[in-house]
Amino acid sequence: MNYEPDSLFFTQLSRFQRLYAKGLTMRLSPYDVQPGYLTILHYLWQRDGVTQKELTQFLDIEQATLSNTLKRMERDGLVLRTPNKKDRRRHLITLTEKGASLKNPVETAINDLRKLVNEGLTVNDRRYFKRIMRQMSEKLEDDQTEPLFVLLDEVTE
Repeated sequence: MNYEPDSLFFTQLSRFQRLYAKGLTMRLSPYDVQPGYLTILHYLWQRDGVTQKELTQFLDIEQATLSNTLKRMERDGLVLRTPNKKDRRRHLITLTEKGASLKNPVETAINDLRKLVNEGLTVNDRRYFKRIMRQMSEKLEDDQTEPLFVLLDEVTE
């Protein structure tokens, strides 16, 4: 059997993800925005002034990852952490003026890349791809949460 790296699904998916991330990074870099900031920015553009706990729950991001990302976003002048007036132990995450003003340019950059990637694909192609990716992701999520069942009569020594 010949080994052909491009025939492996994982290889193709990894290559696509790498190229997409590079394209996104290239388009976002003039605005000091990293691709890892996007889910947080999108949430805050819709609902500014939330706790870190709320972000963690809604975005399904590990606490440590979110904390480090927020530190970088604060360093880059995109968000502020201010004490919560209702509960001084918690902080509210709010957009800075810079962070709020980037909504249109960032969305334009994302749409530019999306247009490039979708070039030559029909609406049905895109819908089918999204549906397949969602189904595959759900299977992988289930695989992570369901215990492994082993049928005793299937186990051979």
